[in-house]
Amino acid sequence: MLLAPAGLYLPLIIAVVLTVFRPPRHVEPGAQKKLVEVFLIGIACQCIHCIEEFVTGIHLLFPPLFGLAPVSAEAFVGFNVFWIGIWALAAFGVLRGAQIAYFPVWFFALAMCLNAIAHPLLSLWVGDYFPGLITSPIVGIMGIVILRQLLQTTTWVTNDTPTMSGKAG
Repeated sequence: MLLAPAGLYLPLIIAVVLTVFRPPRHVEPGAQKKLVEVFLIGIACQCIHCIEEFVTGIHLLFPPLFGLAPVSAEAFVGFNVFWIGIWALAAFGVLRGAQIAYFPVWFFALAMCLNAIAHPLLSLWVGDYFPGLITSPIVGIMGIVILRQLLQTTTWVTNDTPTMSGKAG
């Protein structure tokens, strides 16, 4: 069992709520395209972040902080590749205006912001560099940029809120 996913429960729950209660709204096609563009840049930054984490051994060092056994390299890579695939597919769904496709984007943006907080705190905890520290500010900034785009392309549901599907919320 990977411990990292446990720390992602909060952004996961928030992403579900935001997906349900902030559906995509009618916006210029350029706004959706910009969201997807920054999202894809964010995914690329996350790939670099994962490489830093892997090369510096986060899968070996993080779980023991909580009394757990290290995670295999295969499990760490598999977990990250799985999510990168989900995020890449979500980009296509966002371009099509599929509300469910916004869930992985919300989750990604929130998790990236959490990364920018967690890695420095882990470094303080161990009193030294902790894997992922160098690239965590980059993914955190991308998380904020993506959140801003999400807020511009979604709206809170009201009884008279038209969504991209044309239905009122």
